[in-house]
Amino acid sequence: MKLKLFPLNLVAFPSKLIPLHIFEERYKKMINYCINEKKDFGIIYQNTKTQSNIGCSVSVEKIYNKYSDGRIDILVKGKKIFKVQKQTFIDNLMIGDIVFMSDLEPLNTENFNPLLDKYIKLLLAVGFKENLDHHLNKTLTFELLEMIQTSNDFELELLRLNSEQKRAEILDRFFSSILKQSDLFKPDGGYQS
Repeated sequence: MKLKLFPLNLVAFPSKLIPLHIFEERYKKMINYCINEKKDFGIIYQNTKTQSNIGCSVSVEKIYNKYSDGRIDILVKGKKIFKVQKQTFIDNLMIGDIVFMSDLEPLNTENFNPLLDKYIKLLLAVGFKENLDHHLNKTLTFELLEMIQTSNDFELELLRLNSEQKRAEILDRFFSSILKQSDLFKPDGGYQS
């Protein structure tokens, strides 16, 4: 399958919400096409040294602003993980021949709930107490990154895994290591820097 690709210095993954300010001509055209035709595009991680061959398709969820010069502020949401088999450039846009990875299957509650519990404890430890029902209803590992900022390398590592169980194991160790550092948290549930 062919997919228009947007290389960025960030990692997109299923359920992740990403605000974007689109200002380059080629990407203004691409985004307007995607909005008008209700099409997805792909975000792949790229920095000054490397470009990932794993990415995530995204859909435009909201248009915040359209400027007179064509710039646009949007919110996109991650959908499906893909692997880039080959890429070409057409009209200065990267087009990937991609293969979607298998859909994420939720873990059984016996395996997922202890991880969800650590996620909630982490949110409470940093003083987040609003809309907890939203967080208690999460069912996939990627959803547990919603309020957690991690490095691009860490997110890319999770994206490359084709197993919810393996992602859960990594997140379990990650959440546990943060929660063990109780000296970082204030007695009132806030975070001290």
